[in-house]
Amino acid sequence: MIIDTNKIELLLSNKNLTDYQIEKMTGVSRVTVKQYRQNGINSMKLVNAVKLLDGYKQMKKIQ
Repeated sequence: MIIDTNKIELLLSNKNLTDYQIEKMTGVSRVTVKQYRQNGINSMKLVNAVKLLDGYKQMKKIQ
């Protein structure tokens, strides 16, 4: 599986989505989402990357 970090960054930088909304879409905790938004995704766990990538795909279906 290839993880597209650009898509994860787009999800996290979307100002229309709150940390809570991303948490509900992906299962990644609000605290973790907030940390990624503030500090970047360099040390992101693979399991969270997969969940956030799935969240990006959900976001694109809605738009």
